[in-house]
Amino acid sequence: MTNQDPKVLVTGATGFIGGQLAARLQREEGVQVCALARTPAKGQWLADLGVDVVQGDITDATSVRRAIQGCQVVYHAAAWADERGSKQEVWAVNVGGTEVMVEAALKQGVERFVHLSSCAVYGSLQQMGIDETTPMRKTGRVYHDSKVEAEEVVGRAYREHNLPAVSARPSQVYGPGSPQFTIRAFEAVRAGKVILIDGGKHFIKPIYIDNLVDALILCAQVERAAGQALNLSDGEPVTWRQFFEAYGLMLGKTSFSSAPRSAAYLFALFNEAKGKIRGRPSSMNREVVKTFSSRNSFSNKKAREILGWTPAIDFDEGMRRTEVWLRDKGYL
Repeated sequence: MTNQDPKVLVTGATGFIGGQLAARLQREEGVQVCALARTPAKGQWLADLGVDVVQGDITDATSVRRAIQGCQVVYHAAAWADERGSKQEVWAVNVGGTEVMVEAALKQGVERFVHLSSCAVYGSLQQMGIDETTPMRKTGRVYHDSKVEAEEVVGRAYREHNLPAVSARPSQVYGPGSPQFTIRAFEAVRAGKVILIDGGKHFIKPIYIDNLVDALILCAQVERAAGQALNLSDGEPVTWRQFFEAYGLMLGKTSFSSAPRSAAYLFALFNEAKGKIRGRPSSMNREVVKTFSSRNSFSNKKAREILGWTPAIDFDEGMRRTEVWLRDKGYL
């Protein structure tokens, strides 16, 4: 960035990834951060760091235009990440909100637009070493398909209007503050609710939160990144058994129940039917089974080459730091 007083807008800053990114930018990168938040009170901890927390919504063009004024870089991290939303709800945020952000960025003439996408755009393709030459594909899963559509919005803005955009595709983010792959996973282990599928031989594709933030910052700084889509993972996958055992060691739990995929799938179907009768979505469903029986991985070679990025924190160190955080926050 060339401005003497650089300013950055982060959407989704009251969420996990956006919050960690905004905090790092404000504390260490010498920029003024503006955070767009539907509920500014949730961003008070960022305001205490000096972040300018502005009330607004990515689907509201007026509030977006107000927040983006004077910004040279936009990190678009806001998204509806819950599969349980209706297609209309998810599309309005993930696709419609991205359209609003792109239009505002073009009018502002930003120097870089970093779009937080997801490896979900590959549609759970069961293949090892998936790289960015692999086409995005829709599968009917609402969240996954919305991320494909949102990336297409960003891609068109780059091709047709020269928006200097990068689509960052993180894999499964764990570490301090991660609601899904740290807090929820840890609490499931503690409650004895983890049942490994096929002995836990299938794969999680982890990326430690600090490694991800490192890469996102480089996405805004490296000239060659403009116009690129980049997979962001820590590299080699980890089995679900290894992943849950890391939390188990913190709790003194060394064994887990296991079930074959076929039995887990039937159990998920039963739970979904029961959930419909009760009017409450089941947390144990076929999408969960698919996640825990995945046999794929994502190559981070392109991100390493273009960004000059190397994940600094490996899985063992990431879990050590996560344990420290869990203790500090009273989970342990």
